[in-house]
Amino acid sequence: MNIALSTLVLVILLIPGFLFRRFYYSGEFSKEYFKQNFSDLILPSLILSGIINTFCYSLVYLLGFRSDAIPAISTLLSGTTDSVIVSRSINTLFLEFYPGLSYFIFAGLTGAVAGFLGKYFIRTYKLDRRYKLFRFQNEWHYLFSGEILDFPDIHSSAKTNQLTFVDALVNTSEGSLIYSGILSSYVLSSSTGIDRIYLSDTRRRYLKNDDQNNPERYYDMPGDFFVIFSSQIINLHITYYSI
Repeated sequence: MNIALSTLVLVILLIPGFLFRRFYYSGEFSKEYFKQNFSDLILPSLILSGIINTFCYSLVYLLGFRSDAIPAISTLLSGTTDSVIVSRSINTLFLEFYPGLSYFIFAGLTGAVAGFLGKYFIRTYKLDRRYKLFRFQNEWHYLFSGEILDFPDIHSSAKTNQLTFVDALVNTSEGSLIYSGILSSYVLSSSTGIDRIYLSDTRRRYLKNDDQNNPERYYDMPGDFFVIFSSQIINLHITYYSI
């Protein structure tokens, strides 16, 4: 019983750290969060939750908040088997339910806002492009968006309005074909590899048909989007155009 209570209390205390990471790894970088299993999330969430809870409790303490719930929580987390002490701590938590609930909501919101602002600051000031320490693991975003051009070891710079043109060498039953088009979107696999890409204004030609003087070597693909799955792709050629 006490082990179950201790686990429940610990999970509640970890919520601010979970929320920080969820809002930090959001949007185009959300796969970085979801690809991890539960055990991989525990340690970083524990550290973040410790920092956030320390900040939040120090703040509300300075504002005059006092509660017996904190000692009660500490008692339950200690793993004591004394039934009298455990019962007293549980009763205290029931009596302090609403103040305690208000605090945990505040701590959770603090974690979420801190994660969002952390990502916003890093992305706005391009710290992830300048320093590997802040770089997200979704390398495909940097490649497909052209942000890779801002990396310090690449002597170029990304443009604000930029078009990404893709030539995909694809293996088919008819032979190797090159599909060329504007990159409209892409989907990552669970391991943050490419699952599929979406091209618009797509044309194709056979790889062996490399005669540049033959305008009929390309065939315009009908439809709004052409989807290519990673299992078919041999390699990709990326070109950036300013618009």
